[in-house]
Amino acid sequence: MSQDFKFNELIPKTFYYDFIATRKRWAMVSTVMVTLSILLFIFVGPSWGIDFTGGTEVQFRFQAPTTREEVVTALEKIDVEDGAIQQQGPEFDNRFAVRIKGSSGANEGAVNAVKESLAAAFGAQWIEEWRPDSEVGSRVSILYRGEPVSVEKVQAALSSIEGLSVQGSPEDNTIYVRLPGTAEEIEDALGDSIGRGVEIEAASSIGPKVGASLKTAGILSVAVTLLMLLVIVGVRFDFAFAPGAILCLFHDAALVCGLWVVCRSWLEFDLNTLAAILTLVGYSLNDTIVIYDRIRENMEKYRRKDLAQLINDSVNQTLSRSIITNGATGLAMIPFLLGEPVLRNFAIAMLFGILVGSYSTIYVASPIMLMLKENQDRILDLFGMGSKKETVKAS
Repeated sequence: MSQDFKFNELIPKTFYYDFIATRKRWAMVSTVMVTLSILLFIFVGPSWGIDFTGGTEVQFRFQAPTTREEVVTALEKIDVEDGAIQQQGPEFDNRFAVRIKGSSGANEGAVNAVKESLAAAFGAQWIEEWRPDSEVGSRVSILYRGEPVSVEKVQAALSSIEGLSVQGSPEDNTIYVRLPGTAEEIEDALGDSIGRGVEIEAASSIGPKVGASLKTAGILSVAVTLLMLLVIVGVRFDFAFAPGAILCLFHDAALVCGLWVVCRSWLEFDLNTLAAILTLVGYSLNDTIVIYDRIRENMEKYRRKDLAQLINDSVNQTLSRSIITNGATGLAMIPFLLGEPVLRNFAIAMLFGILVGSYSTIYVASPIMLMLKENQDRILDLFGMGSKKETVKAS
């Protein structure tokens, strides 16, 4: 290796590529890709995770060696799909997770058993209103007729149903009954089929309304982030720079969403994917600002130089830095590809985002800034903000 070699000069100083010359061709490619991604996201949609659709996640562990195939076979009896079952950690740990989309309520058999037991204890007309609460797992709110009945008496009437609990309510003649839900159903199926001391370590449920609100909040958070960054970049540089940076970030986020739709058969769009997109937005902005800083420095240093040439020079001057920084971040993501699905999805989003982010900084942000700078006077005049020329009266 030459003694003159420096890692911050990975690209030789003699290397020069005319990026700006091909900007129109790549602008067409970007426009088509972003448009397709948006249309796919709206009309096809990704495979939404239970964070957005509602559902139940159950994590469990066996005390003896158990294979994933055995778990799949055991849970087929309660209609749990193969794809919903994931191995957690190394095989010798015997840990698994089941993620079931949709309703997280109790099974129909448990519901009928409760109604029959209450009718036998208090009469067929005792229940006035039966209100399942889909936002609180398998809880049911029961409004009953007649005199108030103690929680202990209702619990005794339902004592034959395993895993059931009764709670009081601040409302008159109302009680809450928590029925055996998905976690109990999974535990029973595994115990009956495998019988190796299965232990439920964690169980969580998200109702469909909560999931829908999270979806709305997630989309809104990305939109607000982009709007705030528009203002920040505009103040940091000037507003000829800001639109290019924001369209660059929108371009990156849109293509990641498009990838999740194309790969919907094995990639779920969940809160971790949303976190990766927001992380990517911040990371990509940093890369864009580095090039913007160099462009601004060169604009102040070479005031008479053609702007397109100046931008080209700036991109080439920062090329080594971009490759080293993005390459190092990409290498840091590779170990996560071998980890749990949660980490793997985050890493895939970041790796893909780093690639499209490097491209968009050069072929989206910089050309848009060039276009706005070249047409700045015309744009200002369009909005009535152009400078008024002084007229000199003839003497």
